[in-house]
Amino acid sequence: ALPAPDIAALARLHRLPARTARIDGDRAALWLDPAGDGTAPLAQEVGRAARLLADGAPPEVEWLTVVTGSNGLDGTAVTLSRRAVEQAASKRGSPEEIWRTTRVERSAGPPPDWPTRLALSITPTVEASLFEQSAPLAQRTYSDAVLTVEPFRGLVFSGGLRVNVSHSLHLLDTNAIPAAAPVRSDLPRYADRSATVERLYAAWLAAPSERWSTRLSLGHVEEMFGGVGGEALYRPPTARWALGLDLNRVWKRPPKDALRLAAESGRNTGHASLYWEAPGAATTGVLRLGRYLGGDWGGTVELMRAFDGGVRLSAQVTWTEGPEGAQSRYGGRLEQGIALTVPFSPGGSWPPDGRLATAVRTLGRDAGQRLRQPLPLYNASVSAGYGRLTGSWPRLMD
Repeated sequence: ALPAPDIAALARLHRLPARTARIDGDRAALWLDPAGDGTAPLAQEVGRAARLLADGAPPEVEWLTVVTGSNGLDGTAVTLSRRAVEQAASKRGSPEEIWRTTRVERSAGPPPDWPTRLALSITPTVEASLFEQSAPLAQRTYSDAVLTVEPFRGLVFSGGLRVNVSHSLHLLDTNAIPAAAPVRSDLPRYADRSATVERLYAAWLAAPSERWSTRLSLGHVEEMFGGVGGEALYRPPTARWALGLDLNRVWKRPPKDALRLAAESGRNTGHASLYWEAPGAATTGVLRLGRYLGGDWGGTVELMRAFDGGVRLSAQVTWTEGPEGAQSRYGGRLEQGIALTVPFSPGGSWPPDGRLATAVRTLGRDAGQRLRQPLPLYNASVSAGYGRLTGSWPRLMD
């Protein structure tokens, strides 16, 4: 039998995103918190963690709890019978039989401790626009290196460096008639810099109840804007839907001074969002209504799909009334795009969280522009939630 700290350390050696463990009487618990979308099916990670608990816990432990989460927010607390797990591991049981005695809750209570997490991610990105009247293709290539520190549960500090590799954004139609108060139509000025601070912010995430989660953010949250914002997400534990509301007060970050906010550029933006999941939560549809960065009002329809191995595909289209004093006449009121993200891990000293991103979208527009929030609550919720758990349950013992 192993003490709880050794079980957590052993889980990390087995490449599980374990944060802490607890042994209390006839129960043992292990917290998994990858702080992002994992590459393995959720139930597969739960099964690996349960088998590790069964192997390492003292003989008196009868119930094994695996808590899944992201960025300090619990997604599900899955309690399994130790005997059922051991029988399935020796090919004398099945995931379906284990499910009969499994209890799923939102949380297992506060963890005994929460070690500081330090993570580095690398994201090479290629973005292209095929929607210009003046050119068949405009592109931008860059790479982001993001360092994230979580000193306490739910408190996140993040800083990112962006290295611009190449671009042909001078071909964008929005450069034909410069906007008086650009939202993103001045994108070429940002891409001209060789390197810059892409993000530098702090965030606090909490779960006031099993149905609610909240986030407060402060700082430079993306390349062009910084400020303060809040988000709330209402999501019943076993529901296939969720409701979200985000509100932000932001200022433009001048392209030649990445750490300053232009005092005269303050604006309010925010959206109400409805999320609906297909069975298994691999596919999610989103409807957003609200105020965009240019002051224009409208709506966005988005479709997101998660594949095995951590591959993510999303598509969105936005229609707004058009911002006053910002959009050039070539930009239109339509914002659209499709994006693909593929994880990679070459090994060696390379960071484990490497992702290749590519997108075809309308670049450098002022209409229909949302804040590119790096920590949306729904993404954290769905990756560790009930839908992903039940959708991948047949792979529990893989």
